[in-house]
Amino acid sequence: MLKPIALSQTHMECSHLKDTVPVLTDFLAFEKVAERPGEVTLKHPNTDWLLTVHEGGSDASEKQMHNHYGVRVLTTQEVDAAYDYLSAHKEKYHLPQIGRPLNNHGSYSLYFLEPGSNGWEIECYADALRKEIWKTKYGGVWAPHWERPFSAERFPGRGYVPQGFTHGTLAIGDHRISRDFYANVLGLEVHQANPHVVYIKHPKTKCYVVCAERKEWKVFSDNFRFTLAVESQEAVSEAHRWLSQSGKELGVSDLGPIRQNGTGAFFLLRDPDRNCWEVTSPH
Repeated sequence: MLKPIALSQTHMECSHLKDTVPVLTDFLAFEKVAERPGEVTLKHPNTDWLLTVHEGGSDASEKQMHNHYGVRVLTTQEVDAAYDYLSAHKEKYHLPQIGRPLNNHGSYSLYFLEPGSNGWEIECYADALRKEIWKTKYGGVWAPHWERPFSAERFPGRGYVPQGFTHGTLAIGDHRISRDFYANVLGLEVHQANPHVVYIKHPKTKCYVVCAERKEWKVFSDNFRFTLAVESQEAVSEAHRWLSQSGKELGVSDLGPIRQNGTGAFFLLRDPDRNCWEVTSPH
């Protein structure tokens, strides 16, 4: 199996960066850390996980809400405040959809679409965490993802403070096939959340991916992917050699060549459901 040192990054595609990036910075507390033509890399100050947003223009795929990303707040009242704040600024930021807050699988959350058609969740697990069991269950993904709360003074005037960038989501066809692939090929920690959903994560961090069974789903471009960092460029080459020899038998549906990105080596692969993954050396 691969031996990742981190689930280090995720990538998403939008129609136009000028419409999407302000939503992520002004509503979700992301900060811009890098930029080059056609892409912007963002980071929440309280989270190590990076988010790179690619501009797809008119060719950008329409997404379904079960391909979304999530940030977390401390209290349920903040979720309600976020709904009010987003609703008040819906027209200015061209938000096509804002759902009312609801209780959902342990969280109290609202879901909305940004103009580039990506779904986002603002979630809170405060009620569930009153029971000790939920602080460690599923690898502790419902527990706080931060060492210290993000200061309200750094995100004033909204009535809510996103404390961290917590998760992304994938659609899968059969959780039994997928969990075997994630554990025994990608080398990730896998937790069965319910009969049709698994959570996957790196054992040393709390950011995670929610993988839910669907009867049908879209296959997106390489601009939608999650990134696994391995310890070195040599480890990238070794992983690629192994998958070149055994990948088809292991469930790899596509394997790209090793490429250079200026700071290291990487390659892309697709899992049994044709979701895209990147294996890279540390930047």
